Amino acid sequence: MKDNPTLHKAEDLLGIEASFKIYPFTEGTGCPVSDIQEPHLHDFYVVHYVLSGSGSCVIDFETYDIIPGSLYFVSPGQLHLWNPENGVDGFVMVFTDEFLKSPEAPVHNVFELEFFNSVVNSPMFMLSSEQKNELAGVMSNLCREFSDRKPGFETVLRSYFHILMVSLQRMFADRLQRPGARAENRIVREFKKLVASDHSLQLRVQDYAEMMNVSVSRLSAVIKEVTCLTPGQIVRNELVTSAKRMLANSDLNVSEICYELKFEDPSYFGKFFKRETGVTPSVFREHVRGKYQQLA
Repeated sequence: MKDNPTLHKAEDLLGIEASFKIYPFTEGTGCPVSDIQEPHLHDFYVVHYVLSGSGSCVIDFETYDIIPGSLYFVSPGQLHLWNPENGVDGFVMVFTDEFLKSPEAPVHNVFELEFFNSVVNSPMFMLSSEQKNELAGVMSNLCREFSDRKPGFETVLRSYFHILMVSLQRMFADRLQRPGARAENRIVREFKKLVASDHSLQLRVQDYAEMMNVSVSRLSAVIKEVTCLTPGQIVRNELVTSAKRMLANSDLNVSEICYELKFEDPSYFGKFFKRETGVTPSVFREHVRGKYQQLA
């Protein structure tokens, strides 16, 4: 019986590679895709790159097709499940905040990257032929350094990793210039991550603004401009998502989930959930578990 969704921690899953590792899509390697057959969470960042294969994956209750030449980004705390068919080739790269934040890094904070902790953009990214060719060289060097581990490999590995992050950010920025695409401000992504780690209806927008060292008016204006949502709406959305994760992949009852999320009254929690989603917590649990069972 599970009290909460299964959380895989970097210190447990990555072993001695406590901040960075590359897995092939191969059973028996510990790969977070091939060897984990249940909905689960990570406390680290994951980039999946599919070279061949098919199937589907679910990231925070949205289903995406597995398409060759596509990238899938999973941020810490996102509930997800992969259901590959007929084998998938590619790699799974996992890393922590600490690995990203080396002193020589051109990217000093994950909030600078459009593809993690996004409020408005999809976690799936389909590469063009030109982009696939560009990534092939970087990934080949990265995988070789990680595998060979010659003297000084960590410095070289970090360099290739940072090249990859900058390349991905450029590709994402190019996509955001297309009609309908929406860029996000660093403040928005930082707010999203902060809310994901500490969300409660008892916390005011002012509380979050103080944590981020910005004014309430600045925070509200930026979030409204970028997402067309208020900070309060993002907090409520994150509360709903957390409730959905627990309903989907834990054996806590509705009252227990209510108190886990710092609601004082199960009746109010039920009304809140139905107002935000259109269904009761019990109906959602029945529906989503049936969906995951079909994928597993």
